[in-house]
Amino acid sequence: MNLTLAPGILDELIAHAKACYPREGCGVITHTRFIPVANIAPVRTEFEMDPAELIAALRDLRDAGEELTGIYHSHPHGPARPSKTDIDRADYPEAAHLIVSLAEPERPRVAAFRIVNGEAIEIELRAIV
Repeated sequence: MNLTLAPGILDELIAHAKACYPREGCGVITHTRFIPVANIAPVRTEFEMDPAELIAALRDLRDAGEELTGIYHSHPHGPARPSKTDIDRADYPEAAHLIVSLAEPERPRVAAFRIVNGEAIEIELRAIV
């Protein structure tokens, strides 16, 4: 499996991650768009999507005939790899999980994973420019 994103999506994810700093940003993506979702986690080092916003975003995708392609969140200080908490909370095994690392803010890193049965497997991420 690999993931290809339309032009601009990767830039939107990075901009959103920077705007949410020092908290983790999060949202959902399709191949052609990004929908930010509020992070309601009580601590800055985790993410939990606002349930009402997540349901609204998923309904919007369904109504538009689009499929959920990925779940995105950022790691303001950590690597672009899922933490144990990320793996334990991965509720959408059919979706890619994208992580934007701002550990080096001038050089954000982005990686994508499939998380299934407690295992994270890195997948190829392509962005159309």
